[in-house]
Amino acid sequence: MSAATPKPLSEEELRLFLDFHHEIRALVYFKDLPDYIILDTQWLSDAFKCIVTAKKFRAANIRNQKSWEEFYHRGKLHKEVLEDIFENEKNILNKHKDYILNVMEKFDIVICPNKSEGSGEKPCYYVPCLIKAEPVQDIYKMFKVPEDARNRSTWLCFKFKFLPPHLKHHLIATLCRKYDIAEVAVPENKKRQIALFKDSAVFELQKTKLRKLLVSTCPNSIQIQVLEFGKGMEKELYKDIADFVKLELENIILKRFKMSNVEFDKKWECGLTKPEFVTGCNDFSGEEITEYFCETCRTPHKFIGEWSEEQNKALSVSQSSEKMQRSDPYIESFSQNTAFSTKVRVSVKRDYSNLSEEPPRKRSLTEFTKEEINFTKMGIVVLNILADASYDLLKPDKPNLRPRSDCDITHLYREHRNLNKHIPSYGWGCPWHIIQNTDIAIGDDIERIRLTRNELQHSRIFQLDDKRFNELCNILSDLLKRFDQHNKPTKLYTDQLNDILAKTVSAEDFGSEIN
Repeated sequence: MSAATPKPLSEEELRLFLDFHHEIRALVYFKDLPDYIILDTQWLSDAFKCIVTAKKFRAANIRNQKSWEEFYHRGKLHKEVLEDIFENEKNILNKHKDYILNVMEKFDIVICPNKSEGSGEKPCYYVPCLIKAEPVQDIYKMFKVPEDARNRSTWLCFKFKFLPPHLKHHLIATLCRKYDIAEVAVPENKKRQIALFKDSAVFELQKTKLRKLLVSTCPNSIQIQVLEFGKGMEKELYKDIADFVKLELENIILKRFKMSNVEFDKKWECGLTKPEFVTGCNDFSGEEITEYFCETCRTPHKFIGEWSEEQNKALSVSQSSEKMQRSDPYIESFSQNTAFSTKVRVSVKRDYSNLSEEPPRKRSLTEFTKEEINFTKMGIVVLNILADASYDLLKPDKPNLRPRSDCDITHLYREHRNLNKHIPSYGWGCPWHIIQNTDIAIGDDIERIRLTRNELQHSRIFQLDDKRFNELCNILSDLLKRFDQHNKPTKLYTDQLNDILAKTVSAEDFGSEIN
């Protein structure tokens, strides 16, 4: 970079540069804390160590002994404790203590829980990893939850082969930002304290406090349960909670810490089981269950299945494209065995109540919406260019690969996965939201091809609005530039993409079918 250049990088280029190096852990930069860029990450670690340090290495101020004891028991970071900590740091740390706390909150090392209006506690920081306090009594007794299945949902369990200890702290921190933390009366004094304990926490799902979320952790499991004090909750709300927790766990595992070898399964258990005895012994099943025998209660229970709808949807998404095609006669698979195809079937529902009962005629191009044309163009790109790029990438490593006309994207993806040469940053089969713009490995682009194909294949409306169409065009344009560099095709994939985008789609390209 030339020193003579007055402005080597634009503001946007600088931001992308900082984002990229933050992702690869070369520096620390947050968009909402733009005044600071940490080049020496060890300095930041030393700053964190000032607060998160074992008690035996700390000389606590005798004046604030009670606050220090609460800090090491409940993880509560009183203002006077912070003052004691930074008072001993006469160097640059004391000058930037507010920024240090903000960054620690970003990393979930400290949290500032949301509290209901009229809370008995003033807002302050907590350090989850230092919380040793256990509930003074049974959680259900503490909140006076009746021992009735109508008041306690089935447990939804996320079971791990190995649960990294810090993962539960990150999840609790995320939930603290989304929900108000519940409060409970302390028997020995008139104050109320938040329900945040070593292995459990309780959150308010409603301002009325008639519905709460209990989160409990075991060595290799995280489980959640809804506590109901009013009317029953709609199934959609259970799905929202389950989706949120699952999504956050995936974000923490794959995006934040890139732990591609950490996986979990979803299980369920009777809601009358106490948190410490929950094992998640039951699998979700596509079969309709009305009754089951509970090993805990040693009696048959009616199966309510609050969480099962969410699980069944997850199962249906993971079904193969061939199975989906058989179940819906109006979907024409993108996995056609053709060397080149421009036809994409679009199923469009129209109201013909005011028309004669003549058989529907073939539609002219003017009858197709812009969204349907977008979908068709993207389908042509998927059928041809993306499949070609994937095939050309695989061919040098698979001399006996079947002809291109016999290979669809599903088959090519399976071959890439079996070969395991170009491994995606977050492992095989990762979801869209995990992959970042800065993830530009060949394996990441193989995943983008799969995800684009699946997005179109599983569409039920056969339309792409302009926003999503342009997003996919930008993603695929960058992807194909990288494949141009790697595969060196006779005709550049990007040129083929531009040809299709500039092309006027004909009615024949649709292979239209009206129902």
